[in-house]
Amino acid sequence: MDARTVDQLAATLHEPNVELLRQVLAVLGPDHTAQLLAQTLEVEAAGGLMVRNGTRRRTPGGVFFHLVRQQVTRSQREYLFPRPASQTPQAPAQPQILTWDEVLTIIQTLATHPAGEARTMKLTLIGRPGKVETRGQAVVFRMQGRPPGSLPRGLPSVPATAPLTWNVMVALRQWNRVKDSLAANQEDQLIIEGYPLMQGSEHVLLAQSCTSVALQRAQKQAQQQAAQPTEAPTA
Repeated sequence: MDARTVDQLAATLHEPNVELLRQVLAVLGPDHTAQLLAQTLEVEAAGGLMVRNGTRRRTPGGVFFHLVRQQVTRSQREYLFPRPASQTPQAPAQPQILTWDEVLTIIQTLATHPAGEARTMKLTLIGRPGKVETRGQAVVFRMQGRPPGSLPRGLPSVPATAPLTWNVMVALRQWNRVKDSLAANQEDQLIIEGYPLMQGSEHVLLAQSCTSVALQRAQKQAQQQAAQPTEAPTA
């Protein structure tokens, strides 16, 4: 089953809400949707399913959506079956912690829609480099990240995997401005901003700017001194 068979799905279930069926297919995928359809037909063959108050039998489409509600995650259910505004509780609900299972589901859902545009994409690394290799007009070294101490409430916890290691490429003329400061001061740290990308399975950062904490501090002090008014000589 795929997106092209949504009309066949609607015809089999005698369900007029084709748009909701299309959303179910997009969120759950063709395999899970086919399983739910098979379960629906089994329930119908066994005598069907009554509505909650027992006054009538559910339609085949109603049985299908009932099974969908039972087998999806909470975030999927809220996306597919949003509550009317009149049924929304007035008191604000406690924020839920997002799980990585839900994240994967959300990503799959978002993948069915056009992505937004990030006009600027930049990554900042602060720290000291490992072994430095010079090739032509560039230097290359590696920097491994460090997990954050904490994240804002509501985000999923950081996975228990090794932090990303970045292969950093810096233009030689930029590197020459900072290498002496790093060598002279073991406490000094690089501040690199650049464009992140993947090269095969490796994470790469193409540096657009490269300075250091000590150089920034010295530059700021020089600017402050230059801004101070000079005293006029006394007669």
